[in-house]
Amino acid sequence: MNWWLAAGSLAAVLALAGIAWLLKLGGAQRLESGDDAVALAEALVSGFEGTAGIVSASGELAAVAGGPGDLVLIEPLGARYRATHYAGARVAAVHPAPEGTAITLELQPGAVFRITVADVTAAEAFVAQLG
Repeated sequence: MNWWLAAGSLAAVLALAGIAWLLKLGGAQRLESGDDAVALAEALVSGFEGTAGIVSASGELAAVAGGPGDLVLIEPLGARYRATHYAGARVAAVHPAPEGTAITLELQPGAVFRITVADVTAAEAFVAQLG
């Protein structure tokens, strides 16, 4: 085995990994706040105007309310995000959780979504907007 060839290959792989890290490639970016979620929902869903957004404690999932019953869910899809718009969504339950506030949403009859939000104030504003 040629050790120079192995060392050169390892250096090339590490250099490519460093470039990918600098360019922030390879995965969905973490959402930091409800404002980030609102901006992303408005960019992904044509004609949607968000009023209150929440981000899960993990930073991957988000939900944005546009008014009573108007909801956009944001989920990671590889290195991008997928936004799904629901009309007629409602809050089914809100209760405290170890990580913050757990919100259960009824998207459609029989379709339920649960998100745990670390920011209690944002959770309260979201629930008030969704109705």
